[in-house]
Formats: sequence, structure tokens, C-alpha cells
Amino acid sequence: MQKAKVKRQKGRSAFSKRLTSLFVFCLLTSSFPVWASRSEIRNGRFYVDNEPFYVRGVGYAPWRPHQHPGVSYTDANRHWTALDFQRMKAAHVNTLRSWDALAPQELALAKQYGLMVLQGIWLDPRQDFSDHRNQESCVTRVKSVAEQSKDFDNVLGYLVMTEPNPRVVMEAGVDETNQFFRRLKRTIQTVDPRPVSMDSWIPLAFMNYQDFDFVTFNTFAFWPKSVNYALGFAGYNRWLADHFAADRPLLIGETGGYAVSRATETEAGGSGGWTEYNQSIKDLESLRGTVQGHASGACLVSWIDTWHYPSDPDVHDNEPWEWDGILGIPTDSKNDSEGVTRQVYRDLTKFNELMLLEPKAEHIYSDSFPIHVSAAENVASVSYSLNEGDWKLLTGSGHGWFQGFCKLARLARKRQKLTVQAMDASEQVLDKKEISFLTQVQPEQVFIESVPESKKETALRFRIRATDDAHRPLVQRKIYFGFFYPITLRETQGTQMTDSAGEITITSSLKPQAEDRFLYVSAGTDSPERVRTGDMRIFTLGK
Repeated sequence: MQKAKVKRQKGRSAFSKRLTSLFVFCLLTSSFPVWASRSEIRNGRFYVDNEPFYVRGVGYAPWRPHQHPGVSYTDANRHWTALDFQRMKAAHVNTLRSWDALAPQELALAKQYGLMVLQGIWLDPRQDFSDHRNQESCVTRVKSVAEQSKDFDNVLGYLVMTEPNPRVVMEAGVDETNQFFRRLKRTIQTVDPRPVSMDSWIPLAFMNYQDFDFVTFNTFAFWPKSVNYALGFAGYNRWLADHFAADRPLLIGETGGYAVSRATETEAGGSGGWTEYNQSIKDLESLRGTVQGHASGACLVSWIDTWHYPSDPDVHDNEPWEWDGILGIPTDSKNDSEGVTRQVYRDLTKFNELMLLEPKAEHIYSDSFPIHVSAAENVASVSYSLNEGDWKLLTGSGHGWFQGFCKLARLARKRQKLTVQAMDASEQVLDKKEISFLTQVQPEQVFIESVPESKKETALRFRIRATDDAHRPLVQRKIYFGFFYPITLRETQGTQMTDSAGEITITSSLKPQAEDRFLYVSAGTDSPERVRTGDMRIFTLGK
């Protein structure tokens, strides 16, 4: 997730009897029924059962207090797991992503509740990727997970590793690391042909992601501060979509992450000190930022408080990452093991019921635009109204996907308002969402280039130029910029006004250290219509 982070490894009586019967059946059966794969990727989207599928996901680490990652508690936790999945379904979550692979019994239970699974495969992100013994161990691990998962038709795809350490990547070599992940992907798909990705993060934006079936990045609105400051969170996600996922889905593997810990931030990172009310606001703002950033889905973290991170699973430390749960587990009492829903759970339930994916507030359209909506299973129909006009029905195509297309009048105004409403089978309105977006407005552009240094200068200097679509300079325009070193995770940021040529020249106040091989320079500006335009460039530093 963030600097210094070690990933989180990561009617009751009658119901319990039915659940126990299910697990006894699974444990006593030597093999599981073989189902054909329901998931695929085409036209740059996820599809399930031959219908478009938007990932309304949560990050799921099943470990309760005093339970250690790397050890299976499938049997001990079976009641809590069932309750987790039941609550996810009630919150209109359609996908859970794991950090380590769910056991077959857990996959079967997820299927029972209609949940797709992004099957995470935990591999040490700090190991030497070029070491032959490490490679063979990883190959054995991913093959084993594929073997135990291939018969379950609710596996959406595989996520291999989580946030490889950038220092380790540089030590092993970028090409060698890419080759390592290609081998793991090939190993999985020899057993199970479903989509494979690596769970990445912004410090590894210098790598090549062309070989993955879909692209996965963990993005947070509170880190890196420099990138978010320059691009805005929606722009940050949009940059990833444009650069790595133009022809395939971009999945945001982790987002949100706001916590109700007393500590606001610690050495392990995170963002704490929030009330439940503000945690919910910030988490849902993060989800909106992934939608506006052209992602094909996102997973809010975390489902339950992750007691085990950053150090001691036996103590609920005052660390933000240990208090970011949608469900809180405030004490280690057995009575608290099922978790207590926080405000974000209730708000997420409403958010997931009706998600307006297109049009987007952070996008400028011409004289026509598509309408895409992801809705919950209780939604029977969706209609829309443009600028408070007549209501028209969208076409439903399954899995809560509704779509349409709208063409504007020739003299339509620049800013449009679209309202969508979800209705149940009795045509009762369940929810309404609206968005304000722009049409027929000239877009703006931001360009970043390095400035050759003189012999006397040692600082890194860059020129930022802002223009409209006709290449006219944007004079006296505020530019937000940031510098980020992805190996040492150092950053800085600033603001400056453009001159008569629509330009600024900026200098990094942070000098590169010996191990820094790349520098990310990001810059953005807000148009008069309040649309952020920006870019980020990755510069290779001399040895």
C-alpha cells in the first residue's frame, strides 16, 4: 500500500446447522464438481455469464484477532466467514478479492452467496525474483492454487503477489522481473485459463504490464500525496487507465483505507483519526474517484479490521491499517469476532445499489454520450432523465448492467445534468443518482519536459506547458505539480502560475539518492469548468 508497508496477509441456530452440513460435505468429498468458467475479458471489460460485469468489490482477509496470516482457519472461522459473505451480499457487493488464496470450502461458500472471487496468491514481495529457488517455489505455489480453484466457476481471475518491493525489482532487474511474472501467469493458465494479473502499486509504474490479462493497481487518495495533489485522485486513476489499460480492464485492487484509529498516521502509513461518519465519506469519495478514473471496478479495503498488520495479531494496535474495517472488531472478546458494522457499511450498501458509471464528471463529451449503470440484484429497471426532461428506460443486459445512448440537440448548453433512477419489480423507486458533466467544451492539455542542465547546476529542472486544444497558451493559470521517487518513496509538491507563454519551470527540491533510478513528475490544472487536466512522466536518472 504505502511506504514501509508489509501487506496484510491478509434464526442463527437453523442457519448454523445448514452451514455445518455444507462444510461437512465439502470436507468429506474427495473432489469438487467441475463447472465451466463463467468469466472472461473482451472489449476491454470483464464479462460474467456473457454479460458486462462491473466489480463492486471489497478486500477480504478472513483472520480474526489472534489468528496469524499464512495459517488456514477455514474450519474455525466457518461461521464468521458465512456471516461475512451474507453481509457482503446484503451490501450489494458482487466480488471479494483476497490477498491469499481462499480454500475450496470458502470458494464454495462464496458461490452460495453469489459472490465472484479475485483469488489472491500471496508470494513474498521482498524475495529475489531472479533467484532460481525462489522462482521454483513460487511456480509450485501458483500451480497449487490454480489446481484447487479451477473447478469453481465463481473465480473471476487471479491476482499474483501484492505490491512487489521496488528495490527488489531493481536488484533483480526489470526485465528479469517481468519474465518471472510471465512464467507465473503461464503456469496458472496451463491449469486454469482464466485471467491473471499482478497486484501492483504506483512505485512500479516503470514496469511493463502488457502481458497481464487485466491491470491491477492499488490506489489511495492520501498517498502518494504528490501525485494526488497534481492530478487529483480521479486523474491519478485515469493516468493508469490510459497508460496501462487502454485495451483491457483496469481494476483498483485496493482503495479507500480510511481508519477510525486515534493515530492519524504512523511509520506504517495509512490515514487515521477519522470519525465513522468521515471515514464513510472519504471511502465513498475514493470509490467515486475510481469510477471517474475509468476503472472497471474497485475493491474497498478492508472488510474487517486487520489486527495482524503491521505486527502483532494479538493486539489491536493504534495503527490506521488496523482500524480501517467496514466491520469493526474492537476487542479480542469472542463476542466481538463477528464484527460490528460501521457507518460505511450502511452507506456502501446504498452506494452499490445504483452506480452511474457513464457519463463521467471528469470527462468532456461531444454531442453524444453513452449511459452505463451498474445496479444491485433488487433493481428491476433503470430509467434516465436529461436536464429534467422525460424519463426513458435503459436496456438491462444482466448482472445489474443497464445501458443506453443519448444524442444532444445541436445547440445544447455546455453543462448537462443526467439523473438515473432505479426501480424494483413493482416500479417503486429505490434510489436516484445524478451527475453534472460537460459537452462541446474545448479540452485542455498539460505537457511535461525536462530542461537541460547547465554545467553549474545540479538540481533537476522541468518545464510545464499548459494549452487549450488549439495549442493556445493558458496564461496565469495555476499549475499543481509534484515529484515522487518510486524507489526511496520520497516526494514533494508545489504550485505555480503560468507566464505569458503558458509555462512554468520547476525544480525538484529533493536530490536523488544513490539508489534512485526514476523520478515521477506530475502536473495538473483545473479548467474554468472545474475539470482537472494533467499528466505524469517517468524520467530515468543517470547511474
